[in-house]
Amino acid sequence: MAQQSAPSSPPTLSPLMLRIVSAAVMLPVVLLAVWLGGWFFGALLAICAGVMYWEWQGLCGQKGALANGYALISGAGPIALLAVGSKPVLIGWALATLIVFVLGKETRRSFLTVGFSYISLACIAIVWIREFDLVGMETVIWLGVVVVMTDTCAYFTGRTLGGPKLAPSISPKKTWSGLIGGIAGASVASAILVYAFNGINGLDPNVAMVALVSGGLAIVAQIGDLAISKAKRAYGVKDSSNIIPGHGGALDRFDGVLSASLAIALLSLFGGGSPLLWL
Repeated sequence: MAQQSAPSSPPTLSPLMLRIVSAAVMLPVVLLAVWLGGWFFGALLAICAGVMYWEWQGLCGQKGALANGYALISGAGPIALLAVGSKPVLIGWALATLIVFVLGKETRRSFLTVGFSYISLACIAIVWIREFDLVGMETVIWLGVVVVMTDTCAYFTGRTLGGPKLAPSISPKKTWSGLIGGIAGASVASAILVYAFNGINGLDPNVAMVALVSGGLAIVAQIGDLAISKAKRAYGVKDSSNIIPGHGGALDRFDGVLSASLAIALLSLFGGGSPLLWL
């Protein structure tokens, strides 16, 4: 009798394809929330903030009811911004940061507090940017384009060209060629984007200036990426969680968004509005 062959296992998606499928599922939800703005966008950012801080706590082994409470407080900021305005929210954010510091475990107090302050403030900043009277939606789209193109172009350029490592002790796979490719990709994509936005709500930006600033934001996004990688490496963790197939955790996926959003918020504060209106 002929020996029967063992049943073959079902085919599995490659890591790259899994990343693409996950992104394709998330993208429509994110774009819809960005387009709708208001409470829809605030709710999305509240969820993201809570999940990212929950992951941050998990990096250092902080779990339980108190940790979950911190995550809920972190997510409250974007919603509160829409309800009471920016000044009361900043006061509340400062008080919440103090509470996290006081109640945090002594051995990990600084780590927990810095993470809470950084994640919650960045998510509040994104909602604040979206609420700009004229070009809030366009500015958030610009932020997303900068970060996505930085990550994508850095990944493919680094894999193709290789070369010297950018920060081998923090993120061994990142290269200087990848960084340059990310900067170039963010700059070119942003120039195309603002050219398409020309004329919307009075937009008439200098394409070259937007490209230059976008290159700087790409560097900021990479710094944010490396900062989170440094924290993960300090606790011997590869991914902040496995909540997003192919990407790891929310913190792994949105680390560059956090740093770049704070940079755009600062530019907006000093420039008196969205950079797209005065660049």
